[in-house]
Amino acid sequence: MRLKLLIFSIVASLATIVACSKEEPFACTLVDSEIVEVGTSYVSLSATINATDFGAIEQVGFMIARQGSDNFKWLPAKRGRVIDLRVEELKPTTSYEYRVFVRANGDSWTFKGEKFKTLAEGETPTPGPEPEPEPEPEPEPEPEPEPEPEPEPEPDPTPDPTPDPGPGDETPVEGNTYRMGWYELPIECDTDHNGVDDNNDSYYYAHHLCDGGERNAQNSGKARNYSVCFSSKHHCPVWVAAPRHSMYVGSANRTDAYSHDPQIPTEIQYVRKDADSGCNNGHMLGSAERTSSTGTNRQVFYFSNIAPQYSDTFNTGGGAWNNLEDHIDDLVCRDTLYEVVGCYFETYTDKYGNTGRPAKISFGGRSDVSRPTMFYYALLRTKSGSSGKSVKDCSASELQCAAFVICHEQDKGHKPQAKDIISIEELEAITGFTYFENVPNAPKSTFNANDWL
Repeated sequence: MRLKLLIFSIVASLATIVACSKEEPFACTLVDSEIVEVGTSYVSLSATINATDFGAIEQVGFMIARQGSDNFKWLPAKRGRVIDLRVEELKPTTSYEYRVFVRANGDSWTFKGEKFKTLAEGETPTPGPEPEPEPEPEPEPEPEPEPEPEPEPEPDPTPDPTPDPGPGDETPVEGNTYRMGWYELPIECDTDHNGVDDNNDSYYYAHHLCDGGERNAQNSGKARNYSVCFSSKHHCPVWVAAPRHSMYVGSANRTDAYSHDPQIPTEIQYVRKDADSGCNNGHMLGSAERTSSTGTNRQVFYFSNIAPQYSDTFNTGGGAWNNLEDHIDDLVCRDTLYEVVGCYFETYTDKYGNTGRPAKISFGGRSDVSRPTMFYYALLRTKSGSSGKSVKDCSASELQCAAFVICHEQDKGHKPQAKDIISIEELEAITGFTYFENVPNAPKSTFNANDWL
């Protein structure tokens, strides 16, 4: 009997060992890294990582060395999905390179970063995580943008070269947005940078940089593509925020590369690209809006950027949303148009008497997807469209913002009109989100419909 118990005990132990060995090993990847600002003796760095278990991470940070040297200095940063660090005591006019490191479960991972050169004494730093894309000369150069000279800032040749809002009341509370220089971003309540909303754990955030070699205006890192807030409750994007500019439009073909967003848990996304329930795959940020490279176009086919939209009346040629998308294309300007494209899921009645009601539908291989009742565009740009100034540095009189709201039940053939437009403040009251947090002077309470039609 004792022998049998002993054998049983050994077998159980072995089973436990085998079970443990089958546990998923820790893995991490670098989503993006960026040189936020370079000065005479310092550099500000940022990186975003994905990990199978953030709780297993012991240390994260950056490694810095003079270019060509293997003598890297390891500099820990606060643990989280987003890593930020300002490195001091660098030498002026010196070339450096950095890497990102992660330590977990007694192991280390390193990821290659970028090279940079500190400024010379007296040289002015150009801050900016990601200014709006530098405008490229267009065939029809506009002589003098809107003769509305305000004595304050000197006009800059490139838009938004100074994204940092600066000190005082203009500085957003830490954790409000992913990047202070990304002027399209709504408030994100993610102070621990784990990609999940602090107050609503059904909201997941992802931020995508272009994947085709596009560079930001400072040439300090990749240009941004878009950011997304995705709902595990609705299995659908809540909003997608992006800059719109001619630099994102090129000759790349539509990829149709539908796939899971690597920054958002796979299990809460669509299973496959199948459309159903009278809907098709509605892009929040359209494929035609990101043709600067194949890699960048592939990213707009992540499921996090797709919502179910009625195929017959809404998202096809002549559909109410399709007509609005075409109209928004005409609002893109040299200074950059900032947009938030969003879904609403509660009962919504528009000014025409159309009512959208909540419903769960079969879509994307799931049977629990919420069909949006309303879609919207929140928009911000300079009035002139070619001021060459940062929207952050503009007065309220130099800016315009407004929202287009379209009920999902709107008739086919409907074209944008004044009744479709509301103020950003009105939209905030409906959705509960705060838009354009990084632009303190955005005139969110007022709008002129003629500016948008």
